[in-house]
Amino acid sequence: MRILSILLLLLPFCATAQDWSARALGEIAVYPEFRAPASVVAGEEARIAAEVGARIVAMPARTGVEVARGTELVRLDEAAFRIERDRARAQVALIDSRIGLARAQLDQARALAGRGFISADGLRIRETELGVLQRERDAARAAQAATELALARTVIRAPFAGVVRERLAAVGDLAAPGTPMLSLAASAGAEVHARVPAAQIDGLLAAAPPVLVAGGAEHALRIVRVSPVLDAAGQARDVILAAAPALPPGLAGELRWRSVVPHLPAAYLQQREGRLGAWLVRGGEPAFVALPDAQAGRPVAVDWPADTRVVDAGRFALGLRAPTAAAGGSR
Repeated sequence: MRILSILLLLLPFCATAQDWSARALGEIAVYPEFRAPASVVAGEEARIAAEVGARIVAMPARTGVEVARGTELVRLDEAAFRIERDRARAQVALIDSRIGLARAQLDQARALAGRGFISADGLRIRETELGVLQRERDAARAAQAATELALARTVIRAPFAGVVRERLAAVGDLAAPGTPMLSLAASAGAEVHARVPAAQIDGLLAAAPPVLVAGGAEHALRIVRVSPVLDAAGQARDVILAAAPALPPGLAGELRWRSVVPHLPAAYLQQREGRLGAWLVRGGEPAFVALPDAQAGRPVAVDWPADTRVVDAGRFALGLRAPTAAAGGSR
């Protein structure tokens, strides 16, 4: 053991030109894989709520059932709304009758006015009475339309094609306006949402098409858009992707992509004079090249050509006896 320690101490002072060898960057470069949590989010998801107050009499849509747009989801008790609608219709009919009578009286008054039996003021009174009744009919028709709208809202239909995710009410419950009754998720247009660190966005955009790894399978993805908003806490941005075929909402997994930029393995990084870098061959001799973006224990991206010669064997002894420092890239 003591002999081995002595040899290790003497090793830096015994390095010669034949003590090192080099390899091309293309032989040793790695292309690291990056990961980020991701999940499939429905393109549309709504909590269907009551718009009028009434008791629930039917909920034909069950949890997990796929429904088409316009399918009946909930039916409320409509008895009171039918009564209000019929009352509004009767009011409109009554005013129509009064208008008919007023119009006949106006025609008669005009005939009498032509022979001088009714003054101009009397004729204007008849005309005003008819106009008032016509305005009353307009208001009655608006009230009738409101009652018919309320009656129509006792039947709640699917606003889009989707799947019933959850029922939040039951038959017999008294629903008030705004009471959620079920949750509906669109069956089409699902998107994959991933939160990617801001420093990795450029690499993701330049990488080969990413994949979603979930449920023991890989699903090819396509980047749709990147949110410009940066999360202050995690310094990450939301990336929205699309899959073909569409994936079911709720599926969660990992977004994975592989960098297309060559990275120098962490084992080739060394620290010399307080700087991290690597030894390259320049003019037939090893030269230390500092890498400002390098981090100990992590591969570092480099923009060197694939045929760049990187010192491999014997690199740890270089620079300990007679360091040669250089800055910038290789030739």
